Amino acid sequence: MADAGRGFGALPHRRARALALPAIASNVAVPLVGLIDTAVVGHFATARDLGAVGLGAAVVSSIFWAFTFVRPGTTALVGRAWGAGQTQEATRHLQRALALAATLGAAWLALQWAVVPLVVRVLASTADAGPLAERYALIRGLSVPAVLLTLAVVGYLIGTHDTRTPLVIAATVGVVNAVLAVWFVAGLGHGAEGSAWATFCAEWAGLGAALVVLRLRLGGAEWRRLLRWDPELRRGWASLMTMNAHLVVRTALLVTAVTLTASLGSRIGTAVLAANAILMQMMNLASYALDGYATAAETMAAREVGRRDVDALHRATGATAIASGAIALGLSAAMWAAGPWLISALTGQAEVAAEATRYWWVAVALPVASVGAYLLDGIFLGTGRSRDMMTWMAVAVLGVYAPLVLGSLLTDRFTNTVLWVAFLAMNVTRALTLAMRYAVVTRRGGWLTPPGSRQGLTVQKDAPNEAP
Repeated sequence: MADAGRGFGALPHRRARALALPAIASNVAVPLVGLIDTAVVGHFATARDLGAVGLGAAVVSSIFWAFTFVRPGTTALVGRAWGAGQTQEATRHLQRALALAATLGAAWLALQWAVVPLVVRVLASTADAGPLAERYALIRGLSVPAVLLTLAVVGYLIGTHDTRTPLVIAATVGVVNAVLAVWFVAGLGHGAEGSAWATFCAEWAGLGAALVVLRLRLGGAEWRRLLRWDPELRRGWASLMTMNAHLVVRTALLVTAVTLTASLGSRIGTAVLAANAILMQMMNLASYALDGYATAAETMAAREVGRRDVDALHRATGATAIASGAIALGLSAAMWAAGPWLISALTGQAEVAAEATRYWWVAVALPVASVGAYLLDGIFLGTGRSRDMMTWMAVAVLGVYAPLVLGSLLTDRFTNTVLWVAFLAMNVTRALTLAMRYAVVTRRGGWLTPPGSRQGLTVQKDAPNEAP
């Protein structure tokens, strides 16, 4: 690397921080929605309601996460077009993403009435909270189209190096959800179903905010271009669909592991299921905080590949890695120090609090165990190497997580400890395998080679360091 000798100060810390901090705030607002639901239900409803929210949210999250490729896929394609100065192509990528999001949302509305009951019964056939969790998930599923369209808009904004505007969207969702959750659950006593309707309203309000800020961002002429069918839209679907296909498989594997981790506690008891719901909220909080610098890494990597500047790509990796590691250590320390307060804030059920305390070491370990996977996912996504993400996720889930969990179930040695150890080991494996792949691609000079191609591209060493 030509600039390797310039040291710590040469890394683009300021640019990474400017992108990451709004993304962190925006990302943290997402699990805060779940934390608000958990806290309100935990204090103003029953353990059955809390378990239903945890189980139902796991089902809904698995559906949402299965479709989240819309956001990163859009960001990666828009970011590389933006870095190359192809602003009209960036707008076309947004148009394709919105069309895809609308199609997927409509398909889900037609299918959810068959899919959700089946998934809930498979995951919690013996749980008292199962029927209530099913109703919770069906209500939340009605907002899937809004979530997908919002993801497409946010993907475009991040791809154009705007991580501040998504914060406005996330804040809208958070505020609306908090107000309505307190009203529906604490005020009207509607329990888990009231929590679901509050989040449903918040997510549709988020779409409204997304469209408003997009209209302001694009201006009149560009907004009209976005709404107009362009013959060029007939081309360019291959790159979007290929990347999304890889991301669908990768995300499906991750969602399966997360959903099983959230729901298998029902085999032990309602208190463990509810405690695991609290731990999953802590995981979400940590993951979205860490994902802020992963988003910065993704955005910067996409731009540098678009500009064909490999040295800048490595500097972006270094800057985001240092900051991500520091944040992970800080989060683990905060989880350790604030554990008793967080547990008491999230539930007033003594039995649930006892189980959450017993397994709180998971909340402490998760940030450090997961940080590498989040960051490297961002780098590989931004550079368009979605096949690598899919491959090494498969190794982590099918080669590490599944054998540990299934082996313990088949031998009657399944415990909540085994479940969480398997989840932590999966994330560590993801980080190690992607790190090795990063080293291999660097050694072979392949960052500017289109994935699947054997012919490299010429690196322009004199590419400018700032966006055009």
